[in-house]
Formats: sequence, C-alpha cells, structure tokens
Amino acid sequence: MVFRIVSELPGRLRLRCGARLFSDEEARGVSYALMATGGVRTAEVHAANGSILLTFEPACREDVLAAVRALDPLRLPSVAEPGLGTREGALEICLENNRFQVEATRLVLWRAAKRVLLPMPVRAALTCVRAVGFVAEGLRHLLAGEVTVEVLDATAIATSIARGSFAEAGTIAFLLELSSLMEEHVQSRAHLALREGMVVRAESVWAVMDGQDVRVRTEDVTRGMVLHLGAGSVLPVDGTVVEGAGEIDESSMTGEAALVRKEPGATVYAGTALESGDLKVSVTAPPGASRIDGIVDMVEHSSELKAGAQSRAEHLADAIVPYSFLAFFGILAVTRNINKAMAVLMVDYSCAIKLSTPIAVMSAMDEAVRAGVTVRGGKYLEALAAADTVVFDKTGTLTNATPAVSRVISFTEASEEDVLRLAACIEEHFPHSMARAIVAEAERRGLVHDDELHAEVQYVVAHGISTCVDGREVSIGSAHFLFEDEGVARPEGLEELVDREAPASSVIYIARERQLVGAICVCDPPRPEAASVLARLRDQGLSNLVMITGDSERCAAHVAGELGLDGYFAQVLPEDKAAHVAALREAGHTVVMVGDGINDSPALATADVSVAMSDASDIARAVADVLVHDSSLESLATMRELASRLMGRIHADYRFIVGFNSLLIGLGVASAIPITTAAYLHNVSTLCIAARNATPLLDRPHLERGRMEVALS
Repeated sequence: MVFRIVSELPGRLRLRCGARLFSDEEARGVSYALMATGGVRTAEVHAANGSILLTFEPACREDVLAAVRALDPLRLPSVAEPGLGTREGALEICLENNRFQVEATRLVLWRAAKRVLLPMPVRAALTCVRAVGFVAEGLRHLLAGEVTVEVLDATAIATSIARGSFAEAGTIAFLLELSSLMEEHVQSRAHLALREGMVVRAESVWAVMDGQDVRVRTEDVTRGMVLHLGAGSVLPVDGTVVEGAGEIDESSMTGEAALVRKEPGATVYAGTALESGDLKVSVTAPPGASRIDGIVDMVEHSSELKAGAQSRAEHLADAIVPYSFLAFFGILAVTRNINKAMAVLMVDYSCAIKLSTPIAVMSAMDEAVRAGVTVRGGKYLEALAAADTVVFDKTGTLTNATPAVSRVISFTEASEEDVLRLAACIEEHFPHSMARAIVAEAERRGLVHDDELHAEVQYVVAHGISTCVDGREVSIGSAHFLFEDEGVARPEGLEELVDREAPASSVIYIARERQLVGAICVCDPPRPEAASVLARLRDQGLSNLVMITGDSERCAAHVAGELGLDGYFAQVLPEDKAAHVAALREAGHTVVMVGDGINDSPALATADVSVAMSDASDIARAVADVLVHDSSLESLATMRELASRLMGRIHADYRFIVGFNSLLIGLGVASAIPITTAAYLHNVSTLCIAARNATPLLDRPHLERGRMEVALS
C-alpha cells in the first residue's frame, strides 16, 4: 500500500493513504490487522479521509511501516462487526468518539456557513426541506394514535414555518438534531462498552484432541473444534451438541428462566450456563462471532432492564404532550393571541425529560465500564442506589481472592500427597477459589494428576462433586454433602481433630467408595480492603451488612467479628442462601448479593442486584447483574457511589426542567420576552442538560484506578 507520512512524533505516526480507499468494514479489518503487528499499541483507520493513526513502541517504527506497505489495496482485510478483545473495544470507542466529533463539527459548520453564505430565501427553502423529516415523524406517531414528543416537535416546527419564522424553525431543528446526535453517541459508547462484558468467557477451556481433554486458551478456539463442558461452566461459543446431555440456563439469551434440555444435535449459545450434565460441543461460531449482539441489544432495548427512572421519564414525557396542546388551545381561546399561545408549544417539558434521563443512565453505564465494571441494565444502577442491605458470600468474596491450603489430613493409609492429588484431579474442572487453591497447592508440590480417567462428573450445587477416578467412586465437598447426602461414615472425634489442626480454616472432605479418605483445610483470610470497604458502604447509607456461608459456625463467627459485620449465617445450604435473601426482600429490604461460586448462583438470582467479582466462577458471572473486572471489593463501593450520584443527577434534572421551563412559559405568555427567545433558551437548556448528563459522575481517580486494575488483571 502506498502512503505518505502526514505527521510524526516518537511512537506516533499519521499516514494518508487516499480518500475513499477504505470501506467501513475494511477500515476495521486493517485496524485489527495492524494491531496484531508486534509493537503496535493502537491503529485507527478512518474511512472518511483514508488516514491511519498509529501508536507503537518507538523501536518498532520500521516494522510498523513495513506492515502498512505489505497491505494489498485490492485485497484488504474486512471485518463487519467489532471484535471482543480489550484493545479492539478501546479502538472502537476511539473511532466512535471521532465519528461524533466529525458529525457534530459538520452540523455546526454547515449551520454557520448557511447564515453567512446563503440569502434568506434559500435558507428558508432549506429549512422547509429539513422540516419534512420532523413533520413526517410526527404524523407517523399521530396516525398511530400516539400523541408523543415527536408530535409536539413537529407541530412547533410546522407552526413556526406557517408564521414565517423560518429562523426559529431552523434553530429548533438544529438543536433537535444536535441533541439526537449526542444521544446516539452516548448509546453507541455504552453499546461498545457492554459488548465485551456481556458474555462470560473463561480464559481457557477443555478441548477434545485425539480422544483426550486438553486445556486450550479460549481465544485459540476455532470453528469445528470440539469442546468438553461440565456442569457449572458457561459456554464460550455457539455450537452444536455432539455427545452427552444436560440442562442449560438460556435466560441470558432468551430472558426465560426455565432450564432447557440439550441432547446431540441441539444448538447451544455463548453466554448460556450449563446447570447440570456433561456436553461435548462442536464449535459453529468461535469467540467474537457468536450471537453477542443479540444479547447486547436485549440489554439496551428491553424495558425490563431499563432503570425505573428512565421508563418513568419516557412515559411522563409523552404523557405531558396532550396537556401542552390543551394549554395551547386554552391560552389561544382566552388571549386570542397566537404568539402567547405558542409559548406552550415552543417551550415544553417533554423534550428535555425524554432526552436527559436516558443519556444520564447510558452515560453512567459507560462510565461504570471505564471504572472496571459491567452493569447489565440501568435498573440495577437504580436498585444499587436504593439498596439498604448487602449480603456477602464469605469464601472468595469477603475473604482473600487467593486462598491457600494450610493443612492436608489423611484418614487412611494414603499419604497427604495422594489425598491432594486425588482432590486436584477433580477440582481442576471447577473454577472456584477453593478449587483453585487445591490445584495450586498440588502444582506447588509438583504433583501430577493429568492421567486420571473420569466418568461423568456430577456437580451438586453448593454441596460437592461426585465422579469416578480409575473406576472407583469418589466424592468431594462439604461435611453436609459427604456425611449426610452421600452416606459416608463420620469418624469419631472428627470435629475436634479439625478444630485442633486448622481452627480458622474452611474444610473440604474427600471420600472414596463411601469411605472418608482425607480433609483439605484451606486458609481463607479476609481481603486486605474488606474492612475499609465495609466502612465506606456504611458511610454511603447501607445499614445492614451480612455474611452468608456454608462454613462452620466457628469459622463464620471469627470472620464476622474481625470485619465487624452486622450479622452472619453459617452452615447454610445453597437453597437456604436464596431463602435468606428472599426473606430479607420480603421484610422490605432492597438487597445486593455479592458472590463468586457456583453455590452462590441461586442467591444471586434471588437478590434485587447481584454482583460477581472478577475471580468468580463462570456461572456466577453469567447469573450476576453487575460484573466486576478487577479483584478488589472497592469496586462495589464505587458502584454504589456512581448509582447514588446518577439518581441525584436525574432528580436535579427534573427540578431544573420544571422550574426553568415554567419560568420561560410564564415570561412568554406575559410577553416579557419574545417567543423566539423563550424557544431558544428552552432548546439551549435542553442541550446543556444532555451535555452535562454525558459527563462523568465519578472523580477521575476512580476511573484511572479502574482502568489500571483491569489492565493489570
């Protein structure tokens, strides 16, 4: 490809390749191709002027230029949809910012040029042509029996033209277009920010190769590859079941909570959760090519996921319109003065209310992503602001994200290493913090556990795992699971032994052929930031901070006392976790549930708002309403602050809109100011509110910390 260097700084180049050289799809494809070049940080390709903006490691300058030269203008790479990687997402947001700046500048310059270069008759004709679109949209709603904001806007523009006030009509149309452009920009940014966080994908998956399960990186999964998925996992791709059977929660795709039975030949989708069973799936759409856009569209457009304030604003805006027309005809009948009556049409409440609230909500969701959090709907921000209770899971949530094995106890002739190896070969398939601790300890001791043969693994939510290893039945899990559900004999003095060996640890038991083999004690200290975050949440008005855990009374009391919690529930089964959350809601509390494990998913689904940390299991992140992408509880307090400030901004908007526009209407009816001035001030104030609502709610340190922690993770 031929190009010329337009500008250059160390590590930054702008190249010009020629206008209309790239289509939008080719611009994206070239961007992604150049970003795959070693040393390139970003590559922005702009189709409008055929330019390429590159940032890179200064030492790689010649390699970067060589990569551009190697592009064949006749066979440029083409990508239709934005990619899902972090760098691709950041690039798409940069391109969207550029698009908005170009469109807004073009709109403003065109308006200025018309006023300077064109005579009044030509400007009037252009205003009439421009008004056709607004009037047609208003008529469409009116013919459908809807008296909406669009009808009011069309009436104001048409009436201004009928009165010969072409400048007035042009100003209204200009400000409406600018407001619409701003709303579209905020929604596009939120759409791009949500894409990456909406579908939960593990870093690695199990692929079937030569009859063996081999762990591969998710990004290396290709079409036609067969993946082996166990209970508790979230599908990273679209595919077809080729072997096995299971029940899948497709609520992220369909909105239906009922489980769907999947057998060979059935289609499965990325982002859905395998609740039970064991599947081998042939990949039909690898990561980045799945039905993710359908999911994001659902989030953006589903009325159930909109903030209540947003829905109320949209309904209120349309509900006010008939009263505006009624006031118009009433004033006209009393004063016999069309100019005074026009004040009600030119200055209305509906436009500002309908525009400002959605922009505020979508901007807050976009800001959450920049702070390292994905919020799956505006309603959850509103619920976060209203919450008075937070229920925390203990293990991996309040306690350290990287627990460690403190003691391995054998109850047979088997060695500690044998017990740990047996546990690790099973737990490596289940990405929970306790499972990771066991696998990490086995790796630290140099224990190999790759050759065990497994029958179908049956995960019993929050209880444990049953499987076969070397043809022998093995169970691993809580004391309740082994000694009550599985019927394993409990040795005399077991509790005293565990209390003596590991008084503050969580304990996982292992049995083979219904005989207790050993116990693994996992030390799980509180997160370093837990106490300060709890204090910060109290300062934000959350008065009831509770811990819920399946651990022993002794262990739960120790952690609750150390952190100063308001209460705790110990030795709780998963169905009881959900029941505790439901009881709090029935008592009138708005409940936030924070969890990380497969065992937390029922409670997460029951809460008003559910939060999953970055190291949570796939299924917990699939169920959660709020996904934290860093490993700190600080993000929970940050989201509470963001949500509270959002609701404060929306309420302040309402007060200003009602007060200021009422003043303008009063001044217009009293002939204290010209109608054109009142209309201009109304539209400018609406635009200013929309612009203000697109600005950050949080201080910059919050955003920088979120970006840094996500990057480091």
